[in-house]
Amino acid sequence: MSIPIIYKPMIKFVLPIIVFITAVYGISYFWTNSSSKGKKMIALGLIIGLIVGLSLTTYLIFD
Repeated sequence: MSIPIIYKPMIKFVLPIIVFITAVYGISYFWTNSSSKGKKMIALGLIIGLIVGLSLTTYLIFD
């Protein structure tokens, strides 16, 4: 069963935008409601996620 042509642009473009907006809202919400230690943990997690994401992207591009 194939996905109709109308749904492919939604999956490729609209869904990632919705996920990104939700992630930004969630991080903002937890950032404002956390303590100093919590903010350090959130920042550390975001830095580690960025490094892993960049490494994975670089690996997939050059492999």
